[in-house]
Amino acid sequence: MLLRAASNGGPRIEGAILLHPWFSGSTAIEGEHPGAAAITALMWSFACPGAVGGADDPRMNPMAPGAPALEKLACERLLVSAGKKDGLAARNRAYYDAVTASPWRGTVEWLESEGEEHVFFLEKPECEKAKELMDRVVAFISAGAAA
Repeated sequence: MLLRAASNGGPRIEGAILLHPWFSGSTAIEGEHPGAAAITALMWSFACPGAVGGADDPRMNPMAPGAPALEKLACERLLVSAGKKDGLAARNRAYYDAVTASPWRGTVEWLESEGEEHVFFLEKPECEKAKELMDRVVAFISAGAAA
């Protein structure tokens, strides 16, 4: 969405929060469970049949060859989060690292919840790690409002 907004001359977006994004690709990356890429690629084929590039469609794999340059993200700030035990954590961290290494001029933050799975906060909204995540989200939003 952030890349699409930039390419279409969309509105200025102050910040974006990626809570446990579902990024994947056709090939496993370092730190990713070997079967994770195949499973998410299969799920993506059901969610978006006929997607150009399959699991390497830029909507699923924003780091795929031919994907829009990350430096064109249409926001000033970005927060990316994952659970440490999330099967997608390595891919989400790789996205954070790619944004950090890109010429994008915004600021990016990373939050990894120790001992937690993918979207744990939906099943356990009252747990301490979910509260920590919510506090970080609120602080991120508040920092943008104060700017």
